[in-house]
Amino acid sequence: MAKITFTVNDKLYRKQMRKIEGYVNKTMPRVALQEYKKNTPKDSGNARRKTKRRNNEIIGDYPYSGVLDDGLFPNPPKAGTGKTTQGYSTQAKQGMAKPTIKELTKQFNAFVRKT
Repeated sequence: MAKITFTVNDKLYRKQMRKIEGYVNKTMPRVALQEYKKNTPKDSGNARRKTKRRNNEIIGDYPYSGVLDDGLFPNPPKAGTGKTTQGYSTQAKQGMAKPTIKELTKQFNAFVRKT
């Protein structure tokens, strides 16, 4: 029976892990906020303006943030019409978190593959 051996370059592995750690801790929170805001439906602009990042958490500092994140929309809309279909947002049917997580996962996997 043939014997198989392999070695791991510990120094290279640690370097790659530091790169990934830096990406996760520094780049991803910033990208997450941008993506989350991009997915936020726009009526008056209040939700996008008042969405902030605190300690790597995205905070919707407005009373209807949970409504929007569930894919719903304030009823009646603050401004304009045609923003909802039976109370569901026509701009963000899935809310903001699900599409944001999907995009972050895609970007993270691409970063790891090239590292």
